[in-house]
This record gives sequence, structure tokens and C-alpha cells, in this order.
Amino acid sequence: MEGANNSGMDDGKGQVMLTASQLEALAKPLPLARVAKRKGGSGKELSYLEAWDVKAHLIRIFGYGGWSFDVTDSALVYEEQGEKYWTVAYKVTGRLMIHQAACTYTECAVGEARGPRGEAHDNAVKTAASDALKRCAINLGTQYGLSLYDNGNRNDVVGTVVGGPEPDVTGIVQAIQIVDSLDALREIWNSAKSAGLLEVVVDGVALGEIFAEKAGELQASDD
Repeated sequence: MEGANNSGMDDGKGQVMLTASQLEALAKPLPLARVAKRKGGSGKELSYLEAWDVKAHLIRIFGYGGWSFDVTDSALVYEEQGEKYWTVAYKVTGRLMIHQAACTYTECAVGEARGPRGEAHDNAVKTAASDALKRCAINLGTQYGLSLYDNGNRNDVVGTVVGGPEPDVTGIVQAIQIVDSLDALREIWNSAKSAGLLEVVVDGVALGEIFAEKAGELQASDD
């Protein structure tokens, strides 16, 4: 079972899909400790994720080198000189790539900064790039702040993913076949359920039914 959770799934076209462990991690509720708060323009408290937290969680789920983010375009929106400082704004287009799943997300954001001229330009670009990264990452679901748009909700708002190629659950089926106790079977079942794999069909039979059949065999052997 360990190998099934941690080795990539191939869709038959050479593309490695997300593993059961990664899908399980993506479907978990968003921990409160990761959520930052700030006052919005209307005075309402807003929930959001910091850019460094998004990057750290991209590494946790997809690994070092498993993702990349590029600024594909940046344009000066305006710069205004004040009595002591400059106020500068940039529009940045960013592209987030998840190499394992061969998927790409592109978003734009505008960032503003105030300070000495050079520093203001630098910070405006960095702010816009950070916001573009966060907007790209939202496409990866709850762990990247998607649920927070639902009035600060931290529970998973995606649920079971039914689109795309069927994941390969061969390793899970093999683990079911050799498991020798109901407790061990229950652990495998919990993992498969969390990853939304119970409806995956193997040779005309749903994975959930394969679990049920094995549970019946183990119960019969205990009697």
C-alpha cells in the first residue's frame, strides 16, 4: 500500500498524475494556523494565505523541483512622485506550472508600493508577482485558499474529482488482496476514501465493492 500511495499514476499517455497521497493532502481542511487576517477596504476582516505559505505548501505536496512559477509579463501602471516618496504600481502576469501533472495556470495581479523610486518599483513588482502566484495556486483547491472565498470557510470545497483520466489503483487492489486483518483493510479503505478513489472501476467492479468483498472474506475467516 505504501508504494501505491507514493508512486505516480500514469494516464497511459506518459503523463504522471497525482498520487493518492497528494490527492488526500489536497482534500484536507485548511489548517487555521495557515490563515492570515487583515482588514479590507470596507473594514470587513478578510482571510487569506501569505505567499511564502503558498510556496511552502507547493513544495510539501509537489516536491522540490516539482513546480515552478514564472513572471511572463510586467507593465508599469503608474508612478507618482510625492514630496518625499514615489508611489508605483505594476501589473504582472504569472504562470504556475505543476510539472508532475503537466498543468499550467496563468493569472494577473496589480501591486502597489511606496518609497524611494527604485525600492518602490521593486516592491510593486514583487507584490504583484506574489498575488499572481496566489491566484494561480487557488486553482489547486482548498489547501491554496480557494475555500476562503466562501466567507473564510476552511473546509474542503472541491470534494471528489471525477474529471480527467481514471487513476491507476493497481497498487491498492494488490494491497487489498494480501491484507490479512480487518484493521489493516480499514486503514487502506480510509486512505482510498480520503483520496476519492472508492468509485474507481477495476475490471467492471468499483474499488469500494472490492473492499466490501474482501471484508466479507476476512469476517468469514474470523468466524
